[in-house]
Amino acid sequence: DSSFASEILKAHNDKRSQDGASPLSWSKKLEQYAQDYADKYDCSGGLTHSGGPYGENLGLGYSTSGVVDAWYGEKSDYNSNSPSASHFTQVVWKSTTQLGCAKKECGSYWGQYTVCSYDPAGNVAGGYAQNVQ
Repeated sequence: DSSFASEILKAHNDKRSQDGASPLSWSKKLEQYAQDYADKYDCSGGLTHSGGPYGENLGLGYSTSGVVDAWYGEKSDYNSNSPSASHFTQVVWKSTTQLGCAKKECGSYWGQYTVCSYDPAGNVAGGYAQNVQ
């Protein structure tokens, strides 16, 4: 839905601007990929990546902007001397230009399941110094 899309895109771009990364644009293709994957989720509480061609962040039990806050919150664990992949690094990865996300409601216990797809994918070995400020 368009309010979900605009809210999660704004949340990403607000975080990216804090780290010197350009704004992302919304991709209907990535949104459809994320929705297809979200639709298959069994609301079990486990989180397994799709293994597809895009970067990907998954979240469960957060609001739309809250899930981006949680991903970005991993910044405190980031060590530029020993970089490792995280939700944070994918959110702010400078060479990523497009975003598409989707959600599935998993009831009162698990709440909202969120899938975000990123293109080009971030978290590429050897690319941290250039892509994460």
